[in-house]
Amino acid sequence: MLHKSIVLLSSFMLLFLVWSCDDDSPTGPDLDEAPEPPTVEDVEMDFSVFENAENFNAGGFSVREKSTDDALDVMINEDMPAFEQAALYAQFAQVWFQTMGQLPQAFFQQEAWGEPDMCDDKWCWEWSMSAEGESMTMTVTAEDRNDVRHWELRYTTEGTDEDLDNALLIASQINLDGSGGSWQLYDFFEDEPVFNVDYVLEDGVTTMVDLGYEEEDARYLYERDGNMSTLTLWDVFESGESEVVWNNEDGYGYIQSPAYHGGEQVCWDEDFINTDDCRL
Repeated sequence: MLHKSIVLLSSFMLLFLVWSCDDDSPTGPDLDEAPEPPTVEDVEMDFSVFENAENFNAGGFSVREKSTDDALDVMINEDMPAFEQAALYAQFAQVWFQTMGQLPQAFFQQEAWGEPDMCDDKWCWEWSMSAEGESMTMTVTAEDRNDVRHWELRYTTEGTDEDLDNALLIASQINLDGSGGSWQLYDFFEDEPVFNVDYVLEDGVTTMVDLGYEEEDARYLYERDGNMSTLTLWDVFESGESEVVWNNEDGYGYIQSPAYHGGEQVCWDEDFINTDDCRL
């Protein structure tokens, strides 16, 4: 199921961590104004309703110790109360973001890049190594355009089975005012991204996260408007469009999914119990 670029990404991550400990590349001038690498540490979807609820047994994030595959095995359960079913959907979204949505931070580690330089009016860091007839060069660039900082991570290899020529792996766009950003993971041999994340921050609150995996046409959208939050998932569980809506303050909400109760809207109340009196 995993795209080949994600598997290749893991290989490059391992090589990067090992080889960067023995970097013999020349370093450029120390430019004090070099930008900090992009991060998604401020992006935090609010699933506290599901994390903090105490008045139920099997639901909520009490299943967080399970792997994603194990969670999928119990993801669709007609007998599960609506709140517990919704909590599993929220958990999946959280795990997916934690495992895939934060990939840029694994590579954009400035301490391993060496000193910055200026290349064609862009900030740039270049790191390279060679061993046993193979060589690899990693180039990171940062450029400010129209109040957005654009980052790119590219690789060039020689002597490998499939050499790369300045191939784009990760691109990131960060609003300079802190209002949000996006990033994309690319297949080294394709022009379109295979994985992407967009997010919006308002006064430090995450109000939107849009995460998509193009290979599987899978996507989810998290939105928050005041006390109300909505999680919409498309084809994540091969079940079309599913929606979870909840009130962050009072805890009530509903779930609607083709794979749960025939696609009917099923609600829960402030005590996380199924109810026919839906407040939404």
